[in-house]
Amino acid sequence: MQNWFIALAVAVLLLIGFAAGPMSVVVAFLAFWVTLYLVWARELGFKDTWSRYGLQRVKPPFWAAENKVWFFPIFDDRAKVVKAAAVPLLIIALSLMLPTSVVRIGTLLVLAWYCLEIYRSQKGLDQLDRARFN
Repeated sequence: MQNWFIALAVAVLLLIGFAAGPMSVVVAFLAFWVTLYLVWARELGFKDTWSRYGLQRVKPPFWAAENKVWFFPIFDDRAKVVKAAAVPLLIIALSLMLPTSVVRIGTLLVLAWYCLEIYRSQKGLDQLDRARFN
């Protein structure tokens, strides 16, 4: 089943590349990873998400067998992956319909708002953690 998701992702990136240009593939790829991180961070918090990703333990090349231990748990929750895949498609679709500068500003505003909401929701938990160690 994992191979079908990889094939679908490559096909979507190829379609985006032909529709909006080669740079849009890079934008879509980065938007996917940032969105997936933020979707996990909403549930776990910023620090716990970073440790769950385990990116500090990944060694090049990324497709090596030992790195699969860190990458596959990220994709276990398929609802989060679908949400993260929908955001780059929305960004590219809006950039094809609206001026690019408007889409960039709107994307940055939504990103800042979402990060602020995650921070505000996790702020109480961080204060409780500090109180335990004092």
